[in-house]
Amino acid sequence: MRHATRRRAIAGLAGALLLAPNLANATDLLPPHQAQPVVSAEPLTWQGFYIGGNLGAAFDPNNLSIRDLSAAQDLKLNFSSDTAFIGGVQGGYNWQVNSLLLGIEGDVDFANNIDYLASVRGRLGWATPNWLFYGTAGAAFIDTNTSFTVASAANGPASFKFATTDTGFVGGGGIDYKISPHISVGVEGLYYDFGSDKQNFTAAGGEPFVLKDDLDFAVVRARLNFHFN
Repeated sequence: MRHATRRRAIAGLAGALLLAPNLANATDLLPPHQAQPVVSAEPLTWQGFYIGGNLGAAFDPNNLSIRDLSAAQDLKLNFSSDTAFIGGVQGGYNWQVNSLLLGIEGDVDFANNIDYLASVRGRLGWATPNWLFYGTAGAAFIDTNTSFTVASAANGPASFKFATTDTGFVGGGGIDYKISPHISVGVEGLYYDFGSDKQNFTAAGGEPFVLKDDLDFAVVRARLNFHFN
């Protein structure tokens, strides 16, 4: 009995050894493992075109003063424009090489007493995937239409308008932050210098004076841009 059991065990082991190569070949017929695709987030870059809007404040955009040429020397200027709300649109293009950014931007803004304030500027910045720190400078253009009053002690007040169109310089800097691959928000500070303009007027009663407008002022504005990168 024990010899029969031993013979059956030996026969079963031999059969298993004979079937082993066939089982190995059968595993080759199974479909290969299908790897799951790797989904990566869209890379953040500042390269490409962008457009957007801005809103902020211009500090002392019109600095008027008069030189009284009358014999009485009694003329007084009545005008106040310390701060003006300003807003508009901008657009440009960025070139990015590693962390270095070069760009060009144009903008146009509008405010009380400012028919338009525009500029074409170059930009030089340092970029990370989310942050952009930059300086900017270029040519600026302005058209103003300012109303003011000059009062004479002898002849009372008289109202005037002073219009000017100038070309000047603008420089400054800013910080932008990408909240998504195509949307960025930021803040920018700019200084404009258009020199000064003078114009001769005659107040009530024939009293002459010269009006001077010093057009140098600062603008601080928030920005929102859409990027086509």
